Amino acid sequence: MKILNFNGIKFYDVDYKTCLNLLNKKGGYLVIPAASSLSTIEYNKKYYLALKKSTIAIFDSGLFCLSLFLFKNIFFKKFSGYRFIKYFLIDKDVKNKKILLLNPSAQEARYNIKYLKKKKFKFIMSYVCPIYNEKTLSNDLLLFKKINKYKPEIIIINIGGGIQEVLALSIKNNVRLKTICICSGAALSFFTGQGARISDFIDNYYLGWFMRILKNPKIFLKRILKSITLISLVLNSKIHVLYK
Repeated sequence: MKILNFNGIKFYDVDYKTCLNLLNKKGGYLVIPAASSLSTIEYNKKYYLALKKSTIAIFDSGLFCLSLFLFKNIFFKKFSGYRFIKYFLIDKDVKNKKILLLNPSAQEARYNIKYLKKKKFKFIMSYVCPIYNEKTLSNDLLLFKKINKYKPEIIIINIGGGIQEVLALSIKNNVRLKTICICSGAALSFFTGQGARISDFIDNYYLGWFMRILKNPKIFLKRILKSITLISLVLNSKIHVLYK
């Protein structure tokens, strides 16, 4: 198994099954950092810590993969949040597990629950996250209570990058129940129709960013422009490739 150590964040070169097996074995949480979020680690310390404390990080960002190859001569194949959730949705082994969805709104919760039920998931519960501030993000007592009561085997966090990872670390630190968190952000919305329409072709050719700009240019154009700083971060970072 090949692992990239990028400023203390461990990115794993794994397929879906290996990724889920590692999560089930080790517990904790999976992070899928987009370029716009990953580019902030120099000043977003809580987010950076959450990435370093994650069980597994995977290569969601095409820009990150290209930068590694062009400037460091290191090749890792992209494994996006879209592709992870695509495999998750057809995985028969998870369809009987208790799943808790953490959603940004009641409307998003309805779409996500309806879609998972359509895909034959049997046990689904939802929690609509509040608008977090620095204090509540690390101490959402209502969420901890819901987790302890429902006892989910898998928690899927569908809120924004930079926040969901800190929330996952908070859950890990405050809930002793054996559960795993998947910080998938908007990935589920690609399938429900609430997000940009992504296909295997779009994902394979690193064009997800373009589809998201078409869907909501006001928000995503700024994020894409912000992502460019990731290139200089790659250029100026010490990067190690490990093997297990």
